[in-house]
Amino acid sequence: MTGKVDVVITVPIFLNQAERRAIASAAEIAGLNLLQLLNDGSAAALNYGVFRRKEITEKPMHMLIYDMGAVKTTATVVQYVLESTRKDGKDKQPTLRTVGVGYDKTLGGLEITNRLRDYLEKVFRDTVSTSKDISTNARAIGKLHKEAERVKQVLSANKDTYAQVEGLFEEQNFRAKVTRDDLEKLIEDLEPRIAAPILDAIGMSQVKVEDIDLVVLMGAGTRVPKVKDTLKDILKGKEISNFLNTDEAIAMGAVYQAAHLSKSFKVLPFNIHEKILYPVFVNFLTKTEEGELKPVRRSLFGENYPVPNRVMHFSSYTDDFKIDVQDADKNPLSTIEISGVKDAIEKEVTDENSVLKGVKTTFSIDLSGIVSVEKASVVVEKIPTTEEKEKYESDKKEFEDWEKEQEELKKKEKAEKKEKEEQKKAEGEKKDEETAEEKTEETDKPVKVKKTKPVEPKVKKVNVALTVVETKTDNVDLNEEQVTAAKKILGDFEQTEKAKHDREEAMNSLEGLLYDLAVRLEDGEEYAEYVTEEEKKAILDEVAVLKLWFDDDVSLETKKEEFDERRLKLEELTAKPNARKQERLDVPKVAEVLEDHFNRSMTFHAMALNLTQFEEGNKTFTDTELEVLTKLIESTTEWWSEKKEVFEKQAKNEDPAVKASEVAEKARDLEREVRYLVNKLKIASSKKSKDSEKKKSKKEKGTPKEEEGKAEETAPEESNEESQTPPPNESETKEEARKETEHDASEL
Repeated sequence: MTGKVDVVITVPIFLNQAERRAIASAAEIAGLNLLQLLNDGSAAALNYGVFRRKEITEKPMHMLIYDMGAVKTTATVVQYVLESTRKDGKDKQPTLRTVGVGYDKTLGGLEITNRLRDYLEKVFRDTVSTSKDISTNARAIGKLHKEAERVKQVLSANKDTYAQVEGLFEEQNFRAKVTRDDLEKLIEDLEPRIAAPILDAIGMSQVKVEDIDLVVLMGAGTRVPKVKDTLKDILKGKEISNFLNTDEAIAMGAVYQAAHLSKSFKVLPFNIHEKILYPVFVNFLTKTEEGELKPVRRSLFGENYPVPNRVMHFSSYTDDFKIDVQDADKNPLSTIEISGVKDAIEKEVTDENSVLKGVKTTFSIDLSGIVSVEKASVVVEKIPTTEEKEKYESDKKEFEDWEKEQEELKKKEKAEKKEKEEQKKAEGEKKDEETAEEKTEETDKPVKVKKTKPVEPKVKKVNVALTVVETKTDNVDLNEEQVTAAKKILGDFEQTEKAKHDREEAMNSLEGLLYDLAVRLEDGEEYAEYVTEEEKKAILDEVAVLKLWFDDDVSLETKKEEFDERRLKLEELTAKPNARKQERLDVPKVAEVLEDHFNRSMTFHAMALNLTQFEEGNKTFTDTELEVLTKLIESTTEWWSEKKEVFEKQAKNEDPAVKASEVAEKARDLEREVRYLVNKLKIASSKKSKDSEKKKSKKEKGTPKEEEGKAEETAPEESNEESQTPPPNESETKEEARKETEHDASEL
């Protein structure tokens, strides 16, 4: 694979840390760039929301999704709301928030099918006598399982049906009537388990049943009437819908989220807020006042904690230590070893102004719900020294004195300026003298020196990075070497499968060609008419050799290149007959085009000759052009008559006297010459039309008498000028004509 593909993979919400990491590792081995592990309930809800953006408002709307698949059942309560991610409350976007979930890892349609299968097995055992027990035969049990699945589907829409399997066991047929009541009795004890996921989801969401706006069912298991009846009782008669496409709703939601997270696409934002089901704790040892080590357990990510998120954990260690990460049941998840603490403290805590605040460890949980440790560092606070404080106080006092001095100067300048303005008004000095005086005074002013306000020294925090080694203890992750080895195995498997496919394709192609040729040559089909006796013998001999080779020598070790080589040899023998057949099919088609060009060319030729006879002065077509067209028509007609006669008399197994490409070339020559002349005619007609319009406009400008006199005086001159005007350059005319690539057939 040349580049990684961005993917979002949907998973059940109840997957733990080890299972989520295993899926992420599998995606890496497959060459996929995992953007997120998205819970399937959220994916289905997202698919619903993106097509109803306008219906989402600031008032929260709740939807319950109940999904019963083959082996699991989940219930998800989601909230749709329009809210802003900014502090100012602007730019509000639709948001999907998972507020409650419930699940049963083992309840699904397969459980119902298995119970019905066991029931059918019991009926068979009670009604049919066999030498052995049917449960000892896996094939018979498989047939019953398949029939049980069919009966379950039929009973979803009908009250009764018949289960029947021919030759079920020991050549005994099985047929028994099964009613919907029988099925419901078999799964009667499952009712609490069917209800549990919904009750758990509603309880976690803290949303009342009456406040749920939509209830939607997904999964084939929800088609069983007993399941629907149980849900209706819990939901107090609330309408239950099936508007989500079970086959594609989850996948389409994942596609939209992948487009949102990927840099390759741009879609309208639709925010998703998910939560983790299983809380995560950290265990470590701490020293008591007596100096004893005491185990401490603290919550890292609590139940229903939103993701993604980050948490910082502080500890007072002064030497290397380790932290154990566990789940709520104290099952180990990972062990984190942090080293370099002592060296970092010795380096940074050098005097009384350096205060050790502890060791900070940062944990994160990503979009996929996977917990990991990001970094660890020693945190040291640097308190300002006495010298720094004294210098600050000195600079501060100096700055305050300078500010007071500046205020006094401003007041003094203001008073002086006011006094001078009054004096100028009284004396009535000229404006230019006042300006000169002001400029002189400005230059005499002392230069002001700006000072910056001193910054009070503050406590500085210094973070010294530590070495962190995390070892997974719930399920050991693959290291880089193992991942590389797994990728190689996958790549080798892909190449092997491709080579196998190519070999089978080459073998089937050769084998199919052998039998096809044998049938077409020996059974007297049309193809045999194009083959000479010598060619037929050579082909049949080669076919016989290849059939013998297939029977005796071909095995799984036979390589693709051998099949290709033998097929190439056979294709060489059949190349000439195939070419003859193709020419026999193509020549008549191209001949129709040539005949059409003949008719059009001769029609145009006759029209051109007629036009030339009645033209005076400069003629549209030269004699050379008409002569070229005449000769081309005559030579092409003569050539085609000869070739056509020979072609029609030839036997089909003879090489054709003329090829379709030759006929097409002749047709193109005719069409090219006629098109050139047609374009030239268009240009000449356009020019004459413009000249006549000019003459008409000149006549309309003067009086009728003046125009008559002018016309009589200038008529001979115009006639002479026209006769003396040289014809247009033939090459220029052709160049203009060639710019026109098409013409209407009606013009001919």
